[in-house]
Amino acid sequence: MPDIWTGREPEAASPYYPYRKVVAANTMAGAEQLPYLLTKYLMDLPLPGYTPPSGNEYPRARLKKLIYWDGALPLEQPLPTTQQMKSIQFDPYHPGTEPDPKRGYRIFSQELVGQAQAIPQSIVRCYLGGLSRYQLKNEFVWRQQIIWTVMVHYDLESNMQTTEASRSYAIAQAIIEATEGVNFGGVGGIVTRQMTKFDDERTNTGYKIYQDLDWSGDAPNPHFSF
Repeated sequence: MPDIWTGREPEAASPYYPYRKVVAANTMAGAEQLPYLLTKYLMDLPLPGYTPPSGNEYPRARLKKLIYWDGALPLEQPLPTTQQMKSIQFDPYHPGTEPDPKRGYRIFSQELVGQAQAIPQSIVRCYLGGLSRYQLKNEFVWRQQIIWTVMVHYDLESNMQTTEASRSYAIAQAIIEATEGVNFGGVGGIVTRQMTKFDDERTNTGYKIYQDLDWSGDAPNPHFSF
């Protein structure tokens, strides 16, 4: 049926057929990929023409050492190899891959996991929170919340033998430093809004980081082109 405002017939290839979309509005398509993209980014794996740095002045290098090496002085250990990092990340593209037998999975791009914690671990989870919309001048902007859960076993929390008394805080700080202000496809960079203390009242302590990423109101759906 023709649109009552323009008189134009809807296009059969449109995802809104038999109606017409008359206001540019964000589909948020692609946002569902953010947790996976962010965790892959934090793993900082080699790329053509790029070799991940190992110095502790780089936040992702510190993060990898803090998560992988469980003992004292983790930042003085060598940078984990690509294979070592892949062995502790749960990859939804290859869910049947066995994790590191001594460490288990430690990096997840989802909130809920079925892995039982049989050994002391440092775990990072990234997942999407709520979504809100606001108007910026003449444009609608969607604000997507991103949540990180950093969870460290009590046996590992304070065993680093350094003046950094909390492993979980050091991990959370490295995540914030590596992501704050970085543009991952939105409008501007990621903004950290809050960090709260986390304790499962059993064997783990840590933090939850709440970040925001804005998306333009007229961002296209990548699955369709007109």
